[in-house]
Amino acid sequence: MSTTTPPTFPEDYLRADKGPKVLAIIIIFPCLALLTVSLRLYTRFRIVHNPSWEDFAIFVALVFSIATSICQGTQVQNGMGRHIQALTMEQGVGSLKALFASIMMYNFGLTLTKVSILLQYLRITIDPPVRKACRAFIIFAFLNCIQTFFTGIFSCYPVAKFWDDRIPGRCVNKPALWYSNAAINIFQDVSLIVLPIFILRKLVLPRREKISLVLILGLGGFASLASVFRLHALYIVAISQDITWDNPGTATWSAMELNIGIICASLPTLRAFLAEFFPNAFASSLPGANQDYSDQSGQRQLMDQNSSESAGVVVIKNEASEVDVEKARGTFLASDSEAETPGLAPPEMSQRLA
Repeated sequence: MSTTTPPTFPEDYLRADKGPKVLAIIIIFPCLALLTVSLRLYTRFRIVHNPSWEDFAIFVALVFSIATSICQGTQVQNGMGRHIQALTMEQGVGSLKALFASIMMYNFGLTLTKVSILLQYLRITIDPPVRKACRAFIIFAFLNCIQTFFTGIFSCYPVAKFWDDRIPGRCVNKPALWYSNAAINIFQDVSLIVLPIFILRKLVLPRREKISLVLILGLGGFASLASVFRLHALYIVAISQDITWDNPGTATWSAMELNIGIICASLPTLRAFLAEFFPNAFASSLPGANQDYSDQSGQRQLMDQNSSESAGVVVIKNEASEVDVEKARGTFLASDSEAETPGLAPPEMSQRLA
């Protein structure tokens, strides 16, 4: 009578661990995001005195980012980064439970980051088609979040089969689900890059300043690079025979994508912070300062912020109305509402952009 001897693995193979590298990523990037958002909120509340819904959205996104990192840390604690042969069944189940939770937290955080960026775009544009596009993308982002939430929860029936394959039931094609969701995220990221071009297309600016403004507004789309790398990591996991060993790539790129998005969404709002604390280095270099521009039709004009009419603000002139866009010391993404300047747009229009 013959018996089957379980395979043996070298000691180095069983001890190999990518966990410490994963922990470094999921700690460093959320900390950078926390620092950036903290500076953003300080700027919006204490310097320009003009907090708004996009600040609330990015704060909640940061909370979900930290929650995602906690879930990923739990995955590492339960063996993610080690070969599956070195783990117990309980460790594997614990790791997959944490993965299940991290998927939900990640998608909520990513959605709110995109919504925050789109709300910023709405703040600085008065072009009706662009505003409609921004609103449409916001609705799309929320609808996509809802479908991702429910397809994620019910990707297996019963739900517990997601983390314990011993339970009788069935699951959808997970790789196909992951690929489709990742592709939608990349599409949204590309849209965040393209929209600023349409926002600024009517302004006639020096090439250097127009490029600067496009880059600043398009920073939120920088996370699309991480999205592409994450998609490749998902493919590696989908074909893996050693999922706990191969999953760190997906976890790290997810953490980087989410937190880079939060950081990039917040960087434009820090212009006022830099101008406040480093005036000699940054105040004179703000795009649009002390200049007079008009679009090709002559209907929209950036007035000199030192003129007696605007007295410290840069305004956009559209036929008979002028809209307060930015304080000289602050960010063009938000204007201070401390004082009203004669000759500006009606209060209701100023409040729409301030």
